[in-house]
Amino acid sequence: MEFSPNLSLSQKQQLKLSPQLLQTFELMALPLTELQQKIKSEIESNPALELPSGGEVSYEQFAQQKQQREASRTEDTYSDSSSYGSDRGGYDYEASDRQQKFMENALSEEETLQEHLLSQLGCEQLEDAAYAVGEILITNMDANGFFLEDPQSLLTPSQLVHLEPVLHLIHQFDPPGVGAKDWRESLILQAQSKGLQKEDLQHFTALVQDNLELMRANKQSVVAKNLGIEIEDLEELYTFLKTLTPFPGQGFASGPEQMVIPDLSIKQEEGELVLRMNNASLPDLRINAEFASLAGELGNDEEAKKAQHYIQQQVKNANALIFQVQIRNQTLYKVAQVLLAEQHEFFLFGPQYIKPLTQKEVAQQIGVHETTISRISTAKWMDTDWGIFPIKKLFSNAVGEEGAELSKQAVKETIRQILEEHQGQKALSDQKISDILKGKGISVARRTVAKYRNELNIDPSFIRGTN
Repeated sequence: MEFSPNLSLSQKQQLKLSPQLLQTFELMALPLTELQQKIKSEIESNPALELPSGGEVSYEQFAQQKQQREASRTEDTYSDSSSYGSDRGGYDYEASDRQQKFMENALSEEETLQEHLLSQLGCEQLEDAAYAVGEILITNMDANGFFLEDPQSLLTPSQLVHLEPVLHLIHQFDPPGVGAKDWRESLILQAQSKGLQKEDLQHFTALVQDNLELMRANKQSVVAKNLGIEIEDLEELYTFLKTLTPFPGQGFASGPEQMVIPDLSIKQEEGELVLRMNNASLPDLRINAEFASLAGELGNDEEAKKAQHYIQQQVKNANALIFQVQIRNQTLYKVAQVLLAEQHEFFLFGPQYIKPLTQKEVAQQIGVHETTISRISTAKWMDTDWGIFPIKKLFSNAVGEEGAELSKQAVKETIRQILEEHQGQKALSDQKISDILKGKGISVARRTVAKYRNELNIDPSFIRGTN
């Protein structure tokens, strides 16, 4: 049999993201405080960027004045949301005062947990795709080091292949126990990092997952029987558990530098709900025209060409950052508009009225991919009449029978309310809570009640007793 060489043409679709678009995605996921840090760093390193102050910025001067103006940092300052896409030339903002506030807010004496983890990620020899997954995972963690939502929902299908190895890598980072879904999984990860394995790890996992409430109720004999070990071994395991921390990121979240700065506000004003973006926390960046014009004033020798290339590159980088911040703000504003419309009753009456709403539904309304909604809502906060909430709390799946669905958040808030109303009486069991919910037209199984109660950090009935 003879083979002859053949030429063939084939077509395939392949999506390639530009570096600028990748940077836009990364910037979207940054919390406001970290975005401030990034902008501050860019202002200091790129002469093509300037703030609209009419004078040069001395960062050291702001640092020296920080203590004198500490009280002003905690003020909630919002500007009108209508500024997006409009001419702000006539808007008297007292630019120098705003500039000083921004630079003060960008100061950071302590490393955040995300910064600590990202610095470790940067030391690893990873391909770009795996590194991008690591950034997404880390920026989706809360201050405790726990995931704000299922990591799989944050990634595209092509990125999922990197999830397991990158997550395993993050589990090796300091502090031990980060990259978990909750404090129970964090304790298990910490035990593994300390060398616990095989049967000891199995017993420890069973203790943490299913028996801690019994230990707190002094039912050691029951727990020992459940685990199939001697009481002495159980006490040793429990002593080991006490050396671990259920919230590994807490050491990075202390001090005023870690206070939450809302990205936007939706509050009632004169009977109307008003959406305002927190524009005051970010500066109005612009290109330094004098610096940009230098490129046209240089000669044609080799040194001049190098200088021209440098100037043009800095202007290009500055324009890219300005564009990325604008896209970030515009996308966040569009998401907030949808939330205002879809979660109208929440803003009027409180958390019990949060409706089922998925990120996919919001993405369809504003015409972007679901992962864009995930990124833009990660580590973003909203100031409401009911307190400051993470924006992601307003995304919730439906719970209950068709036609009578409520959001998970609304059901949890109802459970909290039921338990508060019964304080001082005989503690309600999970089954009794399920029955009360059913009486309110909310069909939720006992196991689901137990899950939501644990998420609310409320003890089971035999621990609560009567108060």
